[in-house]
Amino acid sequence: MFSPELFILAELIRLNGMARDKDLYESLKKVYYGMNKEFSISMYNKALMKLEIRGFIRVESIKKGSRMVYLVKTLTEDSRPIE
Repeated sequence: MFSPELFILAELIRLNGMARDKDLYESLKKVYYGMNKEFSISMYNKALMKLEIRGFIRVESIKKGSRMVYLVKTLTEDSRPIE
């Protein structure tokens, strides 16, 4: 099974490199639901944190309770694998 990080990167690429936090979460939740898997907000936040630490995305607060997620770089052959 693919990791949530890969789904987040793929969805951001599909959405031209940026998405509201809640919209991205709902989209990923639908993908996991289609595979009969659970996808919690804590799994989502953990995946976002991994991607942000590794430099793939940037997360910014745009107002109280709302964040924007930006794609900074995509996977390449020289990128470290996502675990």
